[in-house]
Amino acid sequence: MFTKQHLAYTRKVIPKKRKLNLPLSSLDDFVPVGEATTVHDVVKLFARRGNEFSVYSIDWEQEVVVLIRPVDGVDLKAHPFFREAQRRKAAEVLCVPLEQLQKVASAVADEVAHVQEVFIFNTARCGSTLVTRFVEATSVAQAVSEPDVFSVINMALHRLKRSSQHGQPLPRHGSSTVLSNEESTIALLRNVGILLNYNLVTSDPRHRDVIFYKFRPEVILLGDLMTRAFPSAKTVFLYRDGREVCESICRLYVQESRVLYAVSTWVTQLLGVSLAPDYMRCFGDDPKFSTVHHHGSGLFHLYTFWVGAMQYAADLQKKQPGYFFHAVIYYSALLSDKKKTFSLLMKKLGLKWSPADPGEDTDKIEKASTEDSQAGTLLSAKARKPGEKWTPDVSSRWMWQWEREYFKEVCRHTGNEIPGPDFLLPGTIV
Repeated sequence: MFTKQHLAYTRKVIPKKRKLNLPLSSLDDFVPVGEATTVHDVVKLFARRGNEFSVYSIDWEQEVVVLIRPVDGVDLKAHPFFREAQRRKAAEVLCVPLEQLQKVASAVADEVAHVQEVFIFNTARCGSTLVTRFVEATSVAQAVSEPDVFSVINMALHRLKRSSQHGQPLPRHGSSTVLSNEESTIALLRNVGILLNYNLVTSDPRHRDVIFYKFRPEVILLGDLMTRAFPSAKTVFLYRDGREVCESICRLYVQESRVLYAVSTWVTQLLGVSLAPDYMRCFGDDPKFSTVHHHGSGLFHLYTFWVGAMQYAADLQKKQPGYFFHAVIYYSALLSDKKKTFSLLMKKLGLKWSPADPGEDTDKIEKASTEDSQAGTLLSAKARKPGEKWTPDVSSRWMWQWEREYFKEVCRHTGNEIPGPDFLLPGTIV
């Protein structure tokens, strides 16, 4: 039974305590406090208080876009991951019915029409968080690391497609209505972007109007729709050798225990099970991978996560070279010289920036280049405290020969488009 909301409402909330928030963001992340307050004129409220709220998620059951207001005085971008900062610091939610979203976005669209979006697509574990920390340290642009709403939209769209392909009944709620055709999906993406831009520009002390959005890897599945929702946006792709990406993710899951890695790998392969969250399984659902050995296992979903993102990046680059990508950066370039690579990235995006420019805070730039960009989060393999310095991983690789062969097998099922985990896209800065 679903509870569609026809009127917007606000409600005080308390974040639930969770060590690691693997599922996508949702209203279930909060404990409601007191009664909800109905908002009869959400456009008027947004004109008055809209800069206080940032888009967090979409509740398809209630058919509302969920925005959060953080506790007073909090900088949500101080945390390496925007979605996590939103969840931890939320004090109030504003839920806007999907059917009212267009008029709310239209009311503030002119105020952010000048904003230049830069979208960072990536394979994970490739330096993309570092880039957002660099950007945020500059005076010319600001950055948001992994706003979850785009992943929420992608996952709902993927589930609809999967249900349709398998002849299953479509869900009886908002996703099947709003995402049933491309035009309404594009409108949703655009309106969500407008509200995010509005909050970010108006809440930023310097009102920086170039905004970098770093997505989770699976959001590249929305690539074609994003070109139509944001035709003037610029795009970046960051990636890394697939073996390094997958091993880095594995190390996080087993907390650097090689013994636990070996046991969990053997058990999941033997039983054909996967602990990967749903959004990591999107690429593995592609029929071309249906005959891969150990289909559905943990390593299967891990390897298809990288291979799928790479294939989509290569396809988008071929189909729309003017849009995908304005810059393509390999992890090794960041590893060898962070500042030089970042300067080249900004130049390729047409942004005039130098750490020596007047108005730049050299201390912030230095901090971004030396600290572990994910320090203090569970996604940092080593730096468990905020502010810890970054050090390169010089330990020996964990992958055995059979894993390397299995990775190549997964790659072969793309039709040799991605011949192996060391594949390089054209135009890559290495």
